[in-house]
Amino acid sequence: MKRMVPQAELLEILFESVQEFAPHREEIRRIFLKDLGENRGMRFFVALNEAVNNALIHGKGASDEKVRLSIRDGGDRISAHVKSCGGNFRHDMIADGAVFDDKTKESGRGVQIILHVVDGCKLTKSGDLVSMFMRKGGDEPEVGFIE
Repeated sequence: MKRMVPQAELLEILFESVQEFAPHREEIRRIFLKDLGENRGMRFFVALNEAVNNALIHGKGASDEKVRLSIRDGGDRISAHVKSCGGNFRHDMIADGAVFDDKTKESGRGVQIILHVVDGCKLTKSGDLVSMFMRKGGDEPEVGFIE
């Protein structure tokens, strides 16, 4: 049985565009750097930006639909949850470095970037929610689907 650890909400925002998200980026970066250190914090920041971009580009059915971002402190880890109104992640959740071989490809790397830099990532089968985390000092990734 999994032990449920209370999580402290560090930030929760709703936005519908890159312009609405942009003012929060520095606060998010500071949270990650403070709690995860420079290397791990910046890796998590990159992954979060990929998830947000996917939600904004692929996950919004209508222009007035919002994306919800929540960042939580679970004690030994920081987690980020990006929820879109429509599906945005379609992926088998298997890390595959070969996707980076084609240097001319301009899209299709977002999920791979996330899978390669976070400690854990799960998503709903519908693709409308991605949850990822970084341990405050861990190393092995956990990937899979949310049931």
